[in-house]
Amino acid sequence: MNRLDNKSKLEGFPLLHKQLQELVVVLTVASGPADVRRLMRRLAGTAISLEQLLAAEDPVILHYLRAAFTHAAQGRIDDLRSDLLDASRHLFAVLKAGQAPDGVRKGSEGVTILDGLPVSHR
Repeated sequence: MNRLDNKSKLEGFPLLHKQLQELVVVLTVASGPADVRRLMRRLAGTAISLEQLLAAEDPVILHYLRAAFTHAAQGRIDDLRSDLLDASRHLFAVLKAGQAPDGVRKGSEGVTILDGLPVSHR
């Protein structure tokens, strides 16, 4: 994989982070199962496209994502939500550590774990 491929995939980390956060919110407000299935399918596609890069950057994220899909299949919603939160937390640490490409915000001032955006932009 060349450097350009890595950069384009690394730019997918913020998308993955947003999808994780969205699923946690949907699970917290008890949306319907169809919403959860749709969001889980979308998350799976993103995670698969980033799998090699996630393995290189922080393999623990993949562990939590795999556990989340297992718990989703078993209907263990609390465990699913916990796994998604843990994956999101680790991914946020990767982004915050400056391992993300230029153009992705590296600071943490005014940021919430819920949306990853500066509070002034919500």
